[in-house]
Amino acid sequence: MTILIHSGALIGFILLLIVVEIVVLYRRHKTLTHSASVSTFLPNLLAGLFLMCGIQLAVWDAPTTALLGCLTVAGLCHLFELNQHWRGH
Repeated sequence: MTILIHSGALIGFILLLIVVEIVVLYRRHKTLTHSASVSTFLPNLLAGLFLMCGIQLAVWDAPTTALLGCLTVAGLCHLFELNQHWRGH
């Protein structure tokens, strides 16, 4: 398991799953009339994506500014999602 984490394969696979989930939700919304819009889930999915990138950067001992950038974007995505729920969208 450690090899998968250090190589980036595990996080890469998780990122691929997130992208597939976004595509599936988008296609489902386009084909079904009563499905939720992708914009409902996108902030949460993007936050997860940036958190996964942050984990990989931390494992690889990347510069702190890169890690903080990923965490900041993830936090902003969560704030945007919170704002959507707060307004009732």
